[in-house]
Amino acid sequence: MLGLVTTVFVLPAKLGSIRWKPGSYGGVLGSGDYDGVVMEYDLERRIPIFERDEHGGRRVWSVDYSHWDPVLGASGSDDGTMQMWDTRCESGECVATVQPSVGGSAVCCVEFNPFGGPIVAVGCADRNVYGYDIRMTIAPVFVLDGHRKTVTYIKFLDNVTLVSASIDGCLKLWNSDNSNVIRSYRGHVNNRNFVGLSVWRKGGLLGCGSENNKVFVYDKRWGEPDMDSRVSPDG
Repeated sequence: MLGLVTTVFVLPAKLGSIRWKPGSYGGVLGSGDYDGVVMEYDLERRIPIFERDEHGGRRVWSVDYSHWDPVLGASGSDDGTMQMWDTRCESGECVATVQPSVGGSAVCCVEFNPFGGPIVAVGCADRNVYGYDIRMTIAPVFVLDGHRKTVTYIKFLDNVTLVSASIDGCLKLWNSDNSNVIRSYRGHVNNRNFVGLSVWRKGGLLGCGSENNKVFVYDKRWGEPDMDSRVSPDG
């Protein structure tokens, strides 16, 4: 019989996002909450080891870590900014602050290139996806414009190919080199909530939730769902 060790942290606010820290072998977990606070937790010692509050008390929707330089993290918030931070800074200074949308629209998702490149992608309520080189964040290196409503998730499939989800009810596959849409995926229902997005990179599959109590799986080669399964209320 395998033993089960449970670690519980009592938090002051609801969580908007959690992420394992690369290179920590599952020992460090990062989080962002509805009060705008980003924290790291050492699961072996069961203590918080990093905390920063630069989002002015506004909800953090997404946190992620760089695979290119794992001491760097980023958070996206209702305050309209994506902020990068270095966990080695005890006072939690911000490395860079980016406001992708001129109007200050919420930053709903953040993902670093998991293949080791210096690119971070940011999805916003202004319907666009922005890509930044973390070494120089003055201006985006690409802008993906094609969704009709808020972008809720963004995932890299390889160094140049990304998939985005939106509450316009579709997923989009992009080539970030030329900012063109490769393919759109429709079939699931999504016009209000964050329903989730996951990718199986080796298998070329895209999975997302739906507001009709189904899970949809798309093959990246086709715009129609490859399969879907109904989720019953009792699981």
